[in-house]
Amino acid sequence: MRTRDGGWVGRLLALGRAVVARPEPAEAGKIFAPDFLAMLERLRLVALRALGGGLREGHRLGAYKGGQLEFHGHRSYTPGDELRYVDWNSYARLGRPHVKEFAREEAGVLHLLLDATPSMALGQPSKWTFARRVAALFVHVALSSRDVARVYVFRGPEREFEQFPARGAKAGTGAFLSFLEAGRVAAIENRKSKIENALASAVSGFLRASPARGRVIVISDFWQEEPELVAAVARLAGARFDVAAIHCLAPEELQPQVEGELLARSLEEEGEVELSAGGDFPARYAQELEAHCRAVEETFRRRGGNYLRASSDTSIERVLITALRQRRWVA
Repeated sequence: MRTRDGGWVGRLLALGRAVVARPEPAEAGKIFAPDFLAMLERLRLVALRALGGGLREGHRLGAYKGGQLEFHGHRSYTPGDELRYVDWNSYARLGRPHVKEFAREEAGVLHLLLDATPSMALGQPSKWTFARRVAALFVHVALSSRDVARVYVFRGPEREFEQFPARGAKAGTGAFLSFLEAGRVAAIENRKSKIENALASAVSGFLRASPARGRVIVISDFWQEEPELVAAVARLAGARFDVAAIHCLAPEELQPQVEGELLARSLEEEGEVELSAGGDFPARYAQELEAHCRAVEETFRRRGGNYLRASSDTSIERVLITALRQRRWVA
């Protein structure tokens, strides 16, 4: 619902009596357990089985519309060829099996835009931890299919904007894990400067880097005003990138466990907002939150993009399986 100052309740990041949301404890910063890489490899194999042939056989995370395999011609079937490439119409007409051949384009490119604005510190585990784990998963799957992967971390206008690896450089999964684990959300000490236009600024920084065309996955809580979001996604689509969104929200944002008179403070805005959590507050909050999430989803869907919403305590395995079920996450 909208508060007295016109902002979103969900953007207030902490609900409770005189509460100030805190980032995760320092010990929670170790987001990748020693066996994390082994788990990523196991999930990559899950992806291969789910796609029925593998990411190197035409299924690519970094592919984009117009950048998939192109039909090249036919040749006679030989034992060992995959049945999914058999041209059954040709077989019915000629009585002999032929398989379709495709010309493979150069490696696809996967770009991951990670939101590291202060609001991403909320949750246990935090949205920022979830975002980095999901990014590691998609990077590993992309690299396994010989795609190129790039990660961009944005913290808001006039704040640090990071790209990894550097332009022209290459990195393996281990290097990406080290980069992601070292990442931090923007400082929360100064709330006098409102974090607005964060996504718009990130898209501008991304496009200034002259990135190779491919798929862009934005991992964020998307607490932006709708016009800013629409404009940012339109710029990406207009630059002929395939767009996708992973909308991450903390459990406290999805179902705030509050009651009574509340004083809420935002990590990203100056001032406080008084709220009443009694009466129909839960229903109104759920209605407004659903409307906001639906607006985010429609923004990406209208431009042919994918959308996935998840709580920060969702396992990355479930994220992968959900994405694979939608199938359009891979081309």
